Amino acid sequence: MLVLPLMALCFSMTLNAQSSEQDLDQVELMKQFVGTWVAERAEDSTLIWEVTPFAKGYECIGHWQAKGETYSTFKGFLGFAKQYELVNMFYLWPAGTFSRDLGKFVSDKKMTLERFNAVHTHVMSTIEVNFITADKHIWVFKQRGMNETWDDAKVTEFIFTRVKK
Repeated sequence: MLVLPLMALCFSMTLNAQSSEQDLDQVELMKQFVGTWVAERAEDSTLIWEVTPFAKGYECIGHWQAKGETYSTFKGFLGFAKQYELVNMFYLWPAGTFSRDLGKFVSDKKMTLERFNAVHTHVMSTIEVNFITADKHIWVFKQRGMNETWDDAKVTEFIFTRVKK
């Protein structure tokens, strides 16, 4: 007799967990990225990431700097897919190559993404973004490149802090 109530409880908990993720407003949550962000990479190396609203999405520009001098720049657009349920990030890199990240917010403070190869047949990286505060978020990249397994994947962490203007 106790089995049926326990099964019903587990089923209702599963439904609540799924519906809360589905209820997340991806468009509203993406607004957290608007602004200029800096991530320190080494003693004198930084990544500056600028995100500005553009139509119903966002334009972003990244600048890699060493000792205050820009040595590489990339551009991207952030938008949505599937009736605003998924986040799309497209980047054009200096070598003329594109990357595409596809994912979504899984909570109001966490987004997960997958980075695909140029023909969208292989996930090269996974990305987890965690908002610590309104002015700080952490990106964790797990990169396997074109390898078949994740066994030797390289993990890189970027801690972004909002630039106050």
